[in-house]
Amino acid sequence: MKRIKEEFLDKVESLVSLKEKEILEIGCGWGSRSFDISKRCKHLIAIDPNPEALEKASELHSADNIEYKLGFAEKLEFKDKNFDVVIFTLSIHHVPIDQMAIAITEAIRVTKTGGYVVFLEPAQKGTFFQAERLFDACDGDERKEIAIAYYSILNCKKYTEVAEIFDETIFQFDSPEDFIESLDVRKDKKQLPNFLKEHNYILNAERRINIFRV
Repeated sequence: MKRIKEEFLDKVESLVSLKEKEILEIGCGWGSRSFDISKRCKHLIAIDPNPEALEKASELHSADNIEYKLGFAEKLEFKDKNFDVVIFTLSIHHVPIDQMAIAITEAIRVTKTGGYVVFLEPAQKGTFFQAERLFDACDGDERKEIAIAYYSILNCKKYTEVAEIFDETIFQFDSPEDFIESLDVRKDKKQLPNFLKEHNYILNAERRINIFRV
């Protein structure tokens, strides 16, 4: 699986400069976006609750200005007003529902006054999301969690909204086997080749970017 198009960071930087900034990334996974962020900032701490993901991130996407650390969005182990920018990369909807508001409050706590909290989240449109639901692939059907996360983001009163922007991520797959290996397909595998062929092995996912100032 290859991510062949995404303008997330360009769109963020059209409003918020990352240059020479201290940044916290929450939910870094295997670190592919961490590496991209690191090219634009002074120093990045990238956290994830999954030790195996962090091991992969360190192996595949290391850089001199990245620190990968075990961490949980709902209990950040950092002092108050420590970062210029905090970025949730497709992660706030993975926080337990009853902890989402706490995770947002924690992000605000560790952001400097005048700094920014940025959310990159699925927007539930596109052939990639269709494939997730049809084949119970990747994280499966997360519509409930995504909707509650969006509500939590918009209803926090401790920061000021700057912008809501939409983006698109486009993925390319080499084969059905590539899709299965990359996204952990759990049902209807026999239908997958026809689905991918119909879309020329290229799937798109709409993303929503919400930017707030602390």
